[in-house]
Amino acid sequence: MLTDEERLLCRISEGDESAFRTFFGYYYPKVKSFMLTLVENEADASDLAQNIFVKLWLIRSSIGKLRSAGAYLYRMCRNAAIDYGRTNRVKIPFTSEHDTATTYPLDEDYFAAERRKQYEEAVGRMPYKRKEVFMLSRKEGLSNDEIACSLGISKKTVENHINAALKELRKISSCIALFI
Repeated sequence: MLTDEERLLCRISEGDESAFRTFFGYYYPKVKSFMLTLVENEADASDLAQNIFVKLWLIRSSIGKLRSAGAYLYRMCRNAAIDYGRTNRVKIPFTSEHDTATTYPLDEDYFAAERRKQYEEAVGRMPYKRKEVFMLSRKEGLSNDEIACSLGISKKTVENHINAALKELRKISSCIALFI
């Protein structure tokens, strides 16, 4: 964790290259890792991450007022991934319609809303049976035995569907957690 991030951002906004190197050293691995989960190509993820930091340096005079550098970087990564997807005709797990729909303060509320939105989208993309099992488990509060009985499938199949759903949702949590 960066100590006194607010002061570091102020120094960067004043053009302090040493402060920027510290910031870059802390956040670059996180940004690259996140981009790699989205574009699944090491070279492209590296290029996108570097471009994000170049843009950040170019707009440095305005970053001294940021409340959360992590949230700001997350938004930059998200936008870069969406642009990459459009340009390269690659499916990126974000939809651009959410980018302009709502503006959240760039802090914990933003990440909570973002996580909720990403969970809903991920559940919506799940195969029908997996989504049905997951919703019965998490929304209706049914036990695995009750779900198996009501859907006419084995308890093991229910467990497999729930495990697969949770695996997808954990991936979202781990990506967002990189920036908190």
